[in-house]
Amino acid sequence: MNEARAEPTAEDLPEGQYAIVEILGHRTLIGRIDEIERFGTKLLQIEPIFRGRLLEPVLHHGTAIYGLAPCSREVAFEKAPKQDWQLPEPVRARLEPALLAPPTHDVEDAEYEEEELPI
Repeated sequence: MNEARAEPTAEDLPEGQYAIVEILGHRTLIGRIDEIERFGTKLLQIEPIFRGRLLEPVLHHGTAIYGLAPCSREVAFEKAPKQDWQLPEPVRARLEPALLAPPTHDVEDAEYEEEELPI
């Protein structure tokens, strides 16, 4: 029998510290955070939430952080990006194809007569 898979909920996410993080470059990441050490320096590790799951970790140096707002995993789940275009390019580039949204329509070049050009 095929059972319909229920929509993911915040309770499906693992325990941990969650936050909304503002990063240099006008990027906002929402997910589970941790402080780790790599290359002899402390880094913020954030596992962004997307479509109800944690993505691969992204590392940022502390000097790249504009703001960090700790929150519950429920708030993080609710505020997480819903569309792939809402993710920063370095995160989106590593998404599994199954997580990417299918194209909604074919885009064709519009043809206009010279007098009809939109200005």
